[in-house]
Amino acid sequence: MKPQALALGAALLLAVATQAQVAPRRLVYTSPLEEKALNATGPATEQTYLAQLLAIRPGANEDQVAQASKLLADLYALIDATKPEGKPMAKRVRTIFEQVHKGFLSKYEDKATFDQTMGSGIYNCVSASALYALIFEHYRIPYAIRQKPTHVYVVADPAASNIMVEGTDPQGGYFLPDARFKKAYVDYLAEGKLVSQEEVARLGVEEVFKQKFQADKTITLPQLISLQYYNKAVLALAEDDAEQAYRALQKAEKLFHTTETSYLLVESLRYRLNGISYAKMEDVEKLTDFYAYQPGSKYQDEAISDFRGLTQKFLMDKGDTATYRAVYKSFQGSVADSATRGTISFVYYMQRGRMKLLQQNYLPAFHLLMQAYHYNPTSPELQGMVNALVQQESSRSGGGIRMLRQLDLFVYEHPREKGTPLLAQAYLHTYGRTALDYFAQDKRAEGKKYLALFEQAQSGKGAAVENEAAANVYLAASLCSGRANDLPGVKAYARKGLSYEPSNPSLQRLASLK
Repeated sequence: MKPQALALGAALLLAVATQAQVAPRRLVYTSPLEEKALNATGPATEQTYLAQLLAIRPGANEDQVAQASKLLADLYALIDATKPEGKPMAKRVRTIFEQVHKGFLSKYEDKATFDQTMGSGIYNCVSASALYALIFEHYRIPYAIRQKPTHVYVVADPAASNIMVEGTDPQGGYFLPDARFKKAYVDYLAEGKLVSQEEVARLGVEEVFKQKFQADKTITLPQLISLQYYNKAVLALAEDDAEQAYRALQKAEKLFHTTETSYLLVESLRYRLNGISYAKMEDVEKLTDFYAYQPGSKYQDEAISDFRGLTQKFLMDKGDTATYRAVYKSFQGSVADSATRGTISFVYYMQRGRMKLLQQNYLPAFHLLMQAYHYNPTSPELQGMVNALVQQESSRSGGGIRMLRQLDLFVYEHPREKGTPLLAQAYLHTYGRTALDYFAQDKRAEGKKYLALFEQAQSGKGAAVENEAAANVYLAASLCSGRANDLPGVKAYARKGLSYEPSNPSLQRLASLK
């Protein structure tokens, strides 16, 4: 969707909860004041609201907040001089209205922001409404902020007098969403299960859009402050500046979450992804931010495919493990669907394990591949890699003992996995190799212990050992017995070995000793 189709009214804000709120990430602040104001904690005060309203101006600082506070203090002094306390509500509100227009509001412009209103009197419906809200907060006058499809205004004493405070042109300078935007937005709601397909079919796109987007609403002051950033984003999209739009929408989302803000975030991100090469993490983060704002499991296949592509780019082609780790972390923090996250984790650990295996770093490879096994225990490719790894590592001198330690550590951390066929096969092979290693070192007690475990593992289901490998274990036991002058042991182990490899000449010779 092109940004022109996203040019909405400056006040199109609707607070509707989505499935999960995504916190804005990697915000780029235009000033220390903006960072401080948008991350303020504790009860909101007039100073907090004032700082958040002024922070939209790039480079805003504390001096400007102090200056705005002084202007408001001077205004309050003028209002106080009229002794409003004892007057009827209508007269109190009228006094405030007159003083505000006399002292602040000089020129209406649809693109105005609150800092312009305080600095030069240029205002629009949002900034003027924010000013009235601050003043009513100060005088503890009950009020409500009303939002129409293309306008915002304030109502004082809404439960009684219901006095509308209107000082702007509600019709000037706004754009209404076109038919394509309406359909895309309704599709977005349906995908997020915020509206049913049956409801869309029954009411039609126009009516659903009207009910969900254009309904008159009462909003809060924090929502109104968020709306300033939302409007800034809409204007940026109209000017094809998707980067600025995204930054502004992040801040609008941080201040107050809405469905509309999330939707425009997705569209601004989609536009920013056009033509990028993903040569650096900043580009990857644009992609993962796009997935972060998707409802439910939408784009799960695309997310997995993109992660596989980045695996090839950063890990397989460049060997850049550090960047690849950052890519994985970014995807894991962005994808809401648990099944998709699991598949991405499988790819991550599987491919890192493969790289270690190719480098013959068998023990680190085993740890990574078993992490992958946790996410997909049925992968034939993974099972083949683990079996090959176990055989290669345990074939080294002392490798069986090292491998067994790794297996025991994994089972200790994942006790439910011990009975699986892959682990049964790994244990069988490793018990045999460990027994062989101990016998080769003339440690008969340890060798017999692991030979017994080897034989026990052979009797179980789901695991098998090659005849030659089994024969070699008994050959080592027989030779060890010979070095210990245990002739019966020599012959007994040799005969067991011959049951696996009858033509083995070494075993035949040992079995026939007198």
